[in-house]
Amino acid sequence: MSDIAHSIDEVIKLGFADLLKAHEFRKSGRNWHRADGENWLIVNVQASSGNFGESGKFTINLGIYFAAVASLAGQTPISGKPREMDSTVRERLGTLAYGRDHWWTIEAGSNLNSISDDLVEKMRSFGMPWLESHRDLSHIAAALRDSPSVLSASAVLLAGDKEEATRRLKEAIEGRPAAKAHFTAWAIKNGIAL
Repeated sequence: MSDIAHSIDEVIKLGFADLLKAHEFRKSGRNWHRADGENWLIVNVQASSGNFGESGKFTINLGIYFAAVASLAGQTPISGKPREMDSTVRERLGTLAYGRDHWWTIEAGSNLNSISDDLVEKMRSFGMPWLESHRDLSHIAAALRDSPSVLSASAVLLAGDKEEATRRLKEAIEGRPAAKAHFTAWAIKNGIAL
């Protein structure tokens, strides 16, 4: 294991992992999962591909996998724990905390306790509230509002708004006319007239 990988793991061990454990997340590598019925809350520590030696960066990815939305959208069912990249909605902790993408930096001589304290504070203040609020289907549907797709239409249809699902599908067709047949087939299958 490289020096930077060891330092990232040390930052995580200094408090972040304990915070997630206290919220009933289970660790596997640099991923944490918490089942919520058939859905999953996911936290992932992503190291930068440019990390080298004692210097590097990492970020925290958050996700919610909403099984009913994925199923209605026609996605292949996931057995076991989904990867963060399989999430129905995703966000970065740094974006929530700083309003932009943020990577925590570690260099030789960095105070790992200070980095850990900041990470834990950001997760408590921004990450956990985001994860908890997105357990609700209406928040999933709202989060996907500006992403016209079958996934977005599925979320809002399950939330009970057929008119908005129709609007999102029409917007998806406008943005990707080559996929019109796919969107239309899904609409017909789910009782939506375009």
